[in-house]
Amino acid sequence: KQWYQRRVRGDKAAAKVMFSFFDEDGNGGITLPELKDALSGVGVKFSEAEVTKFFTKYDTDNNGEIDFNEFIVLSMALQTNAMSAEENAMAELFKAIDKDGNRSLSHSEIRDGIAAFTGKPADDAEISALILKLDIDGDGEISYEEFSQNILTKIAVAIKEGSG
Repeated sequence: KQWYQRRVRGDKAAAKVMFSFFDEDGNGGITLPELKDALSGVGVKFSEAEVTKFFTKYDTDNNGEIDFNEFIVLSMALQTNAMSAEENAMAELFKAIDKDGNRSLSHSEIRDGIAAFTGKPADDAEISALILKLDIDGDGEISYEEFSQNILTKIAVAIKEGSG
């Protein structure tokens, strides 16, 4: 029981850190523009309709902001679905980007993959910033584990899935 309580506290602390990343003005709610900024800040680009549909799904009280509790629900939904459709979609996305099949994404593979995924070109500075955020082991490339465990990747996949 103590292990579980420590785990829940740790997960909640991690969620608070992620929430504060999205909540740029620190007012306790993530607005649609803040969600868009957070996603584009790591080189992820979506249409207005795609992001709006995703945002509306998790803004359950319809107040125009995703509060911390709604963010927890969003995070749990992404975790719960990780082994189902979204996990498969993520694996397929990674496989499509990983042109040389080495289970690691290089700078050029990520640039080409983002362009193919979003229909818009990504510049080298955006790709370098994305690699810095996702590259846990510091090898300059993104492994499948780094790619699949990142909440921004999960959100990107969920937005794309929901708009199809």
